[in-house]
Amino acid sequence: MTRSGSLAVLLALAFAVPGAAQQRKPANCGAQGTPPKSWEGEAYALAGDRLGGIGLKPQIRLWGIRAPALRAPDGDERVAGMRSRAALEDLLAAGDHRVSCRAVGWDDKCRLLAQCTVAAAMPAGTPPAPHDLALRLLEDGLAYGFHLEAALPWDKDASARYSHYEAIARQARKGLWPVWVGEPDAMAPSEK
Repeated sequence: MTRSGSLAVLLALAFAVPGAAQQRKPANCGAQGTPPKSWEGEAYALAGDRLGGIGLKPQIRLWGIRAPALRAPDGDERVAGMRSRAALEDLLAAGDHRVSCRAVGWDDKCRLLAQCTVAAAMPAGTPPAPHDLALRLLEDGLAYGFHLEAALPWDKDASARYSHYEAIARQARKGLWPVWVGEPDAMAPSEK
């Protein structure tokens, strides 16, 4: 087969199987062993979609979302990343930093991929109830849905619920959505 013929076949496969060419190979996390099925403990926000758990070696990445990077490649802090991280830290503080996580597995950087909740009285004055951290960030427009094509075994509706709340936040231009959709008035001078 000619070189141009091989390229045509690869392009045809990429378009015939959506996402096949876009999927990342998972990292070899064998040294970390089998991920725990769940984890409960004290956690703090490392970024808008990542937690550091006290006594837990791998970081936790929240399933179903991505948040803006905390730092630019040159090391400078990014406003959007700081806002997202601060919002996650506020959610954690409302529940005294006590989280309950159900693990999905390892992500592509050998972080524990998990759906995590915090029991907190939100809004204030209501009885404490479990709040899905990722869902709250989507609702507030401080994260966007990511890899929602795979359902969670214990929460089959999570992907649809996450997509729904992301759409509502986007339509209302909540949080970071004005910047993400490129509304000129929403961009800070450092983000233009």
